[in-house]
Amino acid sequence: MNLSQLKSGKWIVPALFVMLHILFYLFAINNGHPFTKDSSEYLWQSFNIADHSSFYCGDLNAPIVEAWFNQRPPGYGLFLSVLGINQIHFNYSLLLAVQLLLSMLNGVVVYRFVRLLAGDGFSLWLLLIPLIGFPTQFVYSGMVMSEILFQSLLLLSVYFIAILLKKGEMQFLWWSQWCITASFLVKPVAWMFPFVAFVSFLIYWFNKKVKLMAIVTFAIPFTAILWMFSYSHAKTGVYEFSSIQRKLMINYNSFAILSDAQGKENAVRTISNLQDSVSKFNYVDKCNGIDAFNKSVLKHNVLSAVKLECIGFMKFFLGHSRWDVSFFLNGKEPDSYSSNLKSSDVTVKTPWMIYFVLNIVVNLLVFAAFMKFMFSKDLPVKLRGCIGSIVLYIAIATGPSAAARFRLPVFPILTVTFVVVAHRMTRKLPESAEFAD
Repeated sequence: MNLSQLKSGKWIVPALFVMLHILFYLFAINNGHPFTKDSSEYLWQSFNIADHSSFYCGDLNAPIVEAWFNQRPPGYGLFLSVLGINQIHFNYSLLLAVQLLLSMLNGVVVYRFVRLLAGDGFSLWLLLIPLIGFPTQFVYSGMVMSEILFQSLLLLSVYFIAILLKKGEMQFLWWSQWCITASFLVKPVAWMFPFVAFVSFLIYWFNKKVKLMAIVTFAIPFTAILWMFSYSHAKTGVYEFSSIQRKLMINYNSFAILSDAQGKENAVRTISNLQDSVSKFNYVDKCNGIDAFNKSVLKHNVLSAVKLECIGFMKFFLGHSRWDVSFFLNGKEPDSYSSNLKSSDVTVKTPWMIYFVLNIVVNLLVFAAFMKFMFSKDLPVKLRGCIGSIVLYIAIATGPSAAARFRLPVFPILTVTFVVVAHRMTRKLPESAEFAD
């Protein structure tokens, strides 16, 4: 770094970004709460991958739970296994250091991504604004959860497509496909995205004399999907990508829909009765019974399902991260806003009021910038299609149970759209970067 760069102050933003990570690391090591109820499944899977070549998410010496053979795809368990971290040997300092490093590297990719779209003239301070409304970025860096690794892979998959559009070199499509494949092997929510990507690719590229090898790249994710389906059937007798989707559907989506349509007590009773009725079935019949129930709930409560999907969509973009912050700091869910606001203790009431207002304002700005980016006709349509499809896919796929942490995988992408839009508005620049369109 030369003297002119020091005087310009451009070093301050990256220094702040690194300092926040270091401070968070030091705090997390001494005071953090790294475990959720999902964490032990990942740690057992890591142990079983190393010792038994199995993706099972529990203790193989305990009574077997069939759903645990494919409840977690092997990506994060393999990541932990490579680090030597598992249920028996747990090194929190190492895991946190690696995940915080990944988070910082994601910041570097975001910077390079913005430079690709906006050139060198944007203010680095714009990169920090979205973080003000999203402490979840730091929270999940310090937990035994797959979110940060998933975030890195999704970000790279989109970044490589942007480079492809800029340079016109098909090798970046290969890199993007490998990243998207690795991403859904880390977190199953993304497993259907290759179908969306393939349709989008055909729409935007088919009339451009696409080379056969470009289409062949889609064999990478589809082969992985078929492999997971075959693995699941071999272990459980059910063709599916992951059993966790069924668990989430009945415990969150169907429960929320029934609660809205019939009241919470009826929802609890209905789902409890179902679970009791299938408890003695074999695993295949149990899955079929639960799947039929979930489909029936959607079919007979369409309006409630649509309403809750819309609410979840807005929570996805505007969620305030209080659950994440409270769980990491205290190891428990936060008190409700109403109880905080009713408190006579000003030290309880005031911080949460400031936090809520600041958080919502920043998240609204980021969401507005994303929508502006999507409808900016002077930006390349392929770029908007790529970014929009992955963000909207994740937003819709998380359904009624959406919360701030589900935004984490696409938060860097939303940061890119925010900085690009803010830069263009402040400089009054209608022209886009010169992409291959």
